[in-house]
Amino acid sequence: MWSLPDIKFLNDRAAANAASLKREAKRKRKPKCEHWNCKSKATRSYLTFDIFSADPKGILHLCEAHDGNSGNPTEGYFTCAHCERVVVENHTWEYYRIELDGETVCLNCAAEKHFGAPENWLDPRAVKEVILAPEETEFFDAASGVLNVAKCRHVLAVKQPVPVGVRFVDNAEFDSGTGQQISGDRLLDIIHRLDRPFIPVLDAAYQFAVSIGIYVRTESAADLKEAA
Repeated sequence: MWSLPDIKFLNDRAAANAASLKREAKRKRKPKCEHWNCKSKATRSYLTFDIFSADPKGILHLCEAHDGNSGNPTEGYFTCAHCERVVVENHTWEYYRIELDGETVCLNCAAEKHFGAPENWLDPRAVKEVILAPEETEFFDAASGVLNVAKCRHVLAVKQPVPVGVRFVDNAEFDSGTGQQISGDRLLDIIHRLDRPFIPVLDAAYQFAVSIGIYVRTESAADLKEAA
């Protein structure tokens, strides 16, 4: 199983190298194309990012023939439809993109949109039962109070910063094959301890397990929301 690299080290190095990477991307004289076994000169340079900081993590040089030939712009990367950055697909088993309204979106943009939508926030008092039923289509049935966490959106990854104004409360982990809970308190107990609206999301996808995290607005954000 792949292990997640040292995120702080990657972020610190990216911050230190950001200016030089941006200068390199703008140069008219390009090195060779980085596509496997290609001997042509690159015609375009892409700054590449991940979901752990706003600084570019690297640079990708491609020739005209291989720009978009095996991906967007190439295998192992994708272009987010919202922020338009070229983002690495993954460092581990967990992918950093989802399909959202027919578009490929990085998890940072997906998280901002998901936590920013008022309809996604649930009243903890309205939740009467928590189930894990992939075959069902409904996420939350307001009439019965049944919350189906199998339908939680994957908008956060391991070590990914959460959007401003949102904080993590607790989580439970489940075997991705059997659906059996393998760690954490019962999600219903966690939810019933809350005193404010919450959003449950899939916040970690391991090789053989997933985490369902419970998130609320930070105290200041919640106070501002109530005052409005």
